[in-house]
Amino acid sequence: MTALELGAGIAGGGIDAVELTEHFLARIDREDPDHDIFIRATPERAIAEATAARDRAKARLRRSPLDGVPMSWKDLVAMAGEPTTGGSPLFAQQPPATRDALLLSRATRGGMVCLGRTNLPEFAFSAMGINPHFGTPPNPFDPETARVPGGSSSGAAVSVSRGLAPAAIGSDTGGSVRVPAAWNDLVGLKTTAGVLSNDGVLPLVRDLDTIGPLTKDVADAAAIFTILAADEPIDLQGASVRNARFLLPEMLWRDVDDDIADVMERAIERLETVGAQITREEVPELDEVTETFLSFGDLFSATAYAELREKVDAQPNLVYEQILRRLHLSVGATAVDVIHAWLEIDRRAAAYHARVAPFTAVLCPTSTISPPIIAEVENDAEAYADAQRRIPVNTRTGNLLRLCAVTVPAGLANGLPAGLMVYGLPNRDRYILRVAKGVEDALRVT
Repeated sequence: MTALELGAGIAGGGIDAVELTEHFLARIDREDPDHDIFIRATPERAIAEATAARDRAKARLRRSPLDGVPMSWKDLVAMAGEPTTGGSPLFAQQPPATRDALLLSRATRGGMVCLGRTNLPEFAFSAMGINPHFGTPPNPFDPETARVPGGSSSGAAVSVSRGLAPAAIGSDTGGSVRVPAAWNDLVGLKTTAGVLSNDGVLPLVRDLDTIGPLTKDVADAAAIFTILAADEPIDLQGASVRNARFLLPEMLWRDVDDDIADVMERAIERLETVGAQITREEVPELDEVTETFLSFGDLFSATAYAELREKVDAQPNLVYEQILRRLHLSVGATAVDVIHAWLEIDRRAAAYHARVAPFTAVLCPTSTISPPIIAEVENDAEAYADAQRRIPVNTRTGNLLRLCAVTVPAGLANGLPAGLMVYGLPNRDRYILRVAKGVEDALRVT
């Protein structure tokens, strides 16, 4: 059941909020004994919140359509009484937070039940989700071979795909909601930077860090977004892609693995079948932004290392070697180099916004490859770097251009999920959720 369906069951009296929460807590205990998915569950808080939600439901005083529905939270969001690990031993021993992050507080006021804190790669700085310290939750869609779950919202995605939570909250700086959502057959919302507060969230790249939900469908993502944004509900009724004009930039459709390309082409054909108009053309700003980003290694590395340098340099032995190597990619770049790169990207962003404004949305594969095998990349620096380079190309571009986006399930590529990404212009989050709902409905037609 989706989060909204569970909420409707609670409202109608057919589902008891406490029993529902106990169900998910029991699944966490049974299915995640090594804590690869949940770094820590929070059963006392969850039961207390569920009990209050049950009382409100009986009194017909529910606070939102999701009142009483459990949720998992990525472990970089502050939670009162709990340390915020950020997936790193460097943070694991810090004092517990004295208050909830603003978004967790809003979710709690909306009646959502907090199940606990999900795993992530250190500092949320990986598109794969590997964490040798806290464990790596394997992708559930390959029962034979352990594959990466996608990062950095790895535990968040797997908590939903494995049935340990109805929905999850993750974060996205370069694809960290969308990649794991796509690889776990989920919907993932990348919000426009600044639309949702980062108060109480561990930073990586402050100007680009965003919080967003990973859910079973677009309606759930929209419902959670409105609660976190303290906004009015989004009307998804009648959403359709008929007569929509979608742009497919050539740059975002290059270097796509054949099995992913087949899934994507079938998805585009379905959209055309129900009346969408498809335009394929070059968008030079995308190549220019990517070239600037990579001009001295990895622009995120410069900003992330500046954020973390004091702690990392004090105890580098506590940092996974592949993450440490990536943090050091931009060492040697000057402040002028970094500032100039950001200014160039901002200029290209303005040109991109003007170019795509006439279209309903931009479409592309969420990731151009399927999840790699953990054993092939975890301890191989070259293989890790190559995968890290390819996985977030299409998602990272949206962060740099300050866009909002939704990834929706598009089908299976050799048994592994692939996502189709719907890009919107900045601060059009509500609009792009409605477009994504139309895309989702079209792709569900058999």
